[in-house]
Amino acid sequence: MKRVCLSLLFVSLFAICAQSQTPDPPTTAGNVIRVVYFDVMPGKTNEFLTFLRKNSKVIFEEQMKQGLILNYMYYSKPTTEGPGDWDVALTVVYRNYAEAIDFNADRSAKFDAITLKHYGSAEERTKANDYVDTLRTVVSSHIIREQKLNPMK
Repeated sequence: MKRVCLSLLFVSLFAICAQSQTPDPPTTAGNVIRVVYFDVMPGKTNEFLTFLRKNSKVIFEEQMKQGLILNYMYYSKPTTEGPGDWDVALTVVYRNYAEAIDFNADRSAKFDAITLKHYGSAEERTKANDYVDTLRTVVSSHIIREQKLNPMK
C-alpha cells in the first residue's frame, strides 16, 4: 500500500510539473509603428514633398532628438490600384503602445512645443495643416506591432 501511495504521489507531482511548464513564446513583441497612407492630389507631388522636407522632416528630427519617437520613414508606391489608392506612406516608430496611443499632458506639451517652435504660432501651424490637406488625403492609418520571431528549441 505504501508503495502504491508513493507511486501515485510521484505520478501526481510529475503531472503537475508537466502542466506548469509553459512553452517558449513564438515571438517577442517589438516596437509599435503608426502607418499612415496618403493619396497625393494629381500634380501636387512636388509641392507635397517640398512641404514634407521643409516642415515634417524638421519636426520629426526634433521629436527623435528629444526621444519622443524612435524613427520615422516615408515610402512611395509606384503603382496604383485605382482612384483613392495611396501614393506615399509614413511610418512613425514608438517604443510601445503607450507612446503611440496615450499622449499624457507632459508628452503632449513636448510635441506641441516642437511644432510651435517650428511654425512660430498656433495660427501658422493651423495654416500649414490646412495647406497640406489641399495636397493630399489620408487613405488610412493603422497601428501595428513588430513581432520578432524567437528561435526554435
